[in-house]
Amino acid sequence: MESCTSNSSGSNNHWRAEEAIGGNTQALQALRELIIFPLHFSHEARKLGLKWPRGLLLYGPPGTGKTSLVRAVVQECGAHLTIISPHSVHRAHAGESERILREAFSEASSHVALGKSSVIFIDEIDALCARRDSKREQDARVASQLFTLMDSNKPTFSTPGVVVVASTNRVDAIDPALRRSGRFDAEIEVTVPNEEERFQILKLYTKTIPLDPSLDLKSIAASCNGYVGADLEALCREATMFAIKRSSNAKEDASNFSLMMEDWKNARSVVGPSITRGVTVEIPKVTWEDIGGLKELKKKLQQAVEWPIKHSGAFSRLGISPVRGILLHGPPGCSKTTLAKAAAHAAQASFFSLSGAELYSMYVGEGEALLRKTFQRARLAAPSIIFFDEADVVAAKRGDSSSNSATVGERLLSTLLTEIDGLEEAKGILVLAATNRPYAIDAALMRPGRFDLVLYVPPPDLEARYEILCVHTLKMKTGHDVDLRRLAEDTELFTGAELEGLCKEAGIVALREDISATVVCDRHFQIAKNSLKPALTKAEIDSYSSFMKTSSRALPSHLEAGMKPVKSKKNRLDPMSLVKIGVVSCLLLAAAVEYYIKHGDQSLHDIAT
Repeated sequence: MESCTSNSSGSNNHWRAEEAIGGNTQALQALRELIIFPLHFSHEARKLGLKWPRGLLLYGPPGTGKTSLVRAVVQECGAHLTIISPHSVHRAHAGESERILREAFSEASSHVALGKSSVIFIDEIDALCARRDSKREQDARVASQLFTLMDSNKPTFSTPGVVVVASTNRVDAIDPALRRSGRFDAEIEVTVPNEEERFQILKLYTKTIPLDPSLDLKSIAASCNGYVGADLEALCREATMFAIKRSSNAKEDASNFSLMMEDWKNARSVVGPSITRGVTVEIPKVTWEDIGGLKELKKKLQQAVEWPIKHSGAFSRLGISPVRGILLHGPPGCSKTTLAKAAAHAAQASFFSLSGAELYSMYVGEGEALLRKTFQRARLAAPSIIFFDEADVVAAKRGDSSSNSATVGERLLSTLLTEIDGLEEAKGILVLAATNRPYAIDAALMRPGRFDLVLYVPPPDLEARYEILCVHTLKMKTGHDVDLRRLAEDTELFTGAELEGLCKEAGIVALREDISATVVCDRHFQIAKNSLKPALTKAEIDSYSSFMKTSSRALPSHLEAGMKPVKSKKNRLDPMSLVKIGVVSCLLLAAAVEYYIKHGDQSLHDIAT
């Protein structure tokens, strides 16, 4: 247990918490009101019959500055602070933990009796007062003692009570009895800092560090999506260490070093956002220039992905809601995944990638938990993109199968629908999905509000094939006889992935011919081309492109073969055929009745036979 009294009433009277804390304006104001108002407005409270709140619960991810907030506001207000943590309370012998709690509240009350503000801060209260349904007897005793102490802490109109502030990063793990009114009257979320708040935090941590004049802290803050205050502190420390190493290697005076952009880039490779640890997240290094062709598609993706992030003010000004979901569909190997990564890189958004293999688990509920966890972390690391590869596996149509996997798929789909609908209140989060079987995706996902934009990614045309070949031969030394334009004309129906494979195979052919080869010639490309055949046919390409042309987005007829019986036109019955069948049926019925009258003792079964 830690106890201290701030001396801000002296020369430090004009000191403000903002000098040590960046952002979190709502939490700062709530703490000020909780500590200062009972002292400054006691007369008004007596007149209005106002009972001051007793406690405040701060919750949010680790490292967001909950403890620092309390310390800064207490210092500003000149209050007495008592800090209680689980390791300072838990003791081996029965009754000792309760005694420590009683002593802490007794000490705080003695300061209140002298007319001073007194704050008790309980750190990691989820470990001290967890739910009582499955816990040890000692924990139950500690929780009961805390309830008793908080209930007995009743402020009067003239004398404020002890202010109790607690923090946690697992708000749902706290005993519900603690969260009712009269104990913790208010709950404030301490969120992950946005770009402006990150800039203010970086300014605080670098105010004593020499910076290179060309260094732009705003651009650094913009690139640190998902970083909390503790991460930014570690980032500044790591960047400073890189700067010192650089100066020592250059045999410069260590006292004259300054932080350069190079140091920040090196530090970012070491220090990442703590909230995304345990989940695959990155800002891909793929750019639009790495993808050949698809100019119109790139333009649409830029407008749907980049604009809401880079020009959010324009969207708010016109009252436009950004796109929440985009579905990319088309033949395999046509750069759907690469397009998603390039969009994330262009928007400088965190990229969360999920596939069916990660979500399908042998344990019930594990896949849904991973899905919810990914969306939760994407909200914290916003702006972010959640990418579902092979979306038809994760969001397959319901009722198509009676197997156990169908039940798992339906649970995953329900969770996905719930999470996407929850993005309405979130900002800077986009769901991107890719599939080559759009007709297999459940119709509930295909409506506006979920997948607002459905884009077809076609196989490359002549110009696109030429650009793709240029991209994949950029680092390859080719002979003077290599004509990429002619090669593009000869590779009709080739996808982007097949063209990339063609370039690699040409290089392998050159090495097979001579392991010391330095140039890839036209004959190597021709040999490689002759060994490869396009996987797509024109009929398949037509079927892929026809998906959006059908209003119902149903399964194309020729792809439906083998899954559902196909009724050809010549097997359909025309009206004249129906008339003929009706006449024949009547004649047969009349003959059967006449036979039954003559042979009344026979059963209908005998007549039929």
